[in-house]
Amino acid sequence: MKKIIMLLVALLSYSFSATNGDILLYKIANKDHKITAQTLADGLTVNGYVVAKNQDMNGPYQKQFKTTTFESYNLMSVYHPDTSVALVPKYAKSGIFTPFSIATYQRKGEDDFYIALLSASAQENILKVKDTLITKLETLNKETIHKILPTAVETSLPYSNIPTDKALYTKYSFEVEDADAMEARGDLMMMMESGMKPSGFVVANYIDFNKVLKEEKHEEYMFYDAYSLCKLKIIYELSKNKPEAGAFAPCTMVIYHKKGSNKTEIVTLSIENLTSTLAIKDKKLLDMLVKAQGTMKSIIEDAAE
Repeated sequence: MKKIIMLLVALLSYSFSATNGDILLYKIANKDHKITAQTLADGLTVNGYVVAKNQDMNGPYQKQFKTTTFESYNLMSVYHPDTSVALVPKYAKSGIFTPFSIATYQRKGEDDFYIALLSASAQENILKVKDTLITKLETLNKETIHKILPTAVETSLPYSNIPTDKALYTKYSFEVEDADAMEARGDLMMMMESGMKPSGFVVANYIDFNKVLKEEKHEEYMFYDAYSLCKLKIIYELSKNKPEAGAFAPCTMVIYHKKGSNKTEIVTLSIENLTSTLAIKDKKLLDMLVKAQGTMKSIIEDAAE
């Protein structure tokens, strides 16, 4: 694992519209507070989705920062098995949306409950892939949300995204012989986890997605691991003014080794997704995000030495 090749994939063709089409946002009247994140999670599960995690963030906000502007704020890690099992063997990098993130929130003193998730066009632009599986999943997501919450209204964000020509995902490749891949995987993760904890990164959830693939007779990978990562300070600061930022959190990092490739690869979302989609201009926030990405880069590279 001595040789590391980092591939920064710059999506120069990233397209932007006059409105912010990157995030699907739903508003539901909820004056009586009967609708909760669990309402959505239960409905998704009934309709064939896997809700790998439904994390209350309001409690940690109050505990660590002593204040919150939300009545409720939850981050979900979700995937639909049929779509993911079809996509991952075709595009290994697509696992950064297996699971994908959904944010639900309701501010204190307000009567509306919100749901935010990335649109199909945003996922396609990030992956630089056009596939009907992605657009079909969006259609299914919309239909399912309306099925669970019939009064949900699709609404728009009050700002446009900011164009960027920077990398929207980062891929790291490590030269590892297939015969050594499983042992190297354990060493890599042990080193990464020891680096993440003191840096404030939390593994919110882990999925052995290769197990899911094998159940459906897909044997392309020696392993395929999905880690949902979160840094509380960052999502707390972002959510103050732009709670829809939860459509990116927790952020999925995938680590996999394809049979016959003699290389282990890691794919992560880049900070530019947040800064461009959320139109972040605040220097303090920008510096915090850049620093977090630099820290994660160092953690990955140090673990591979």
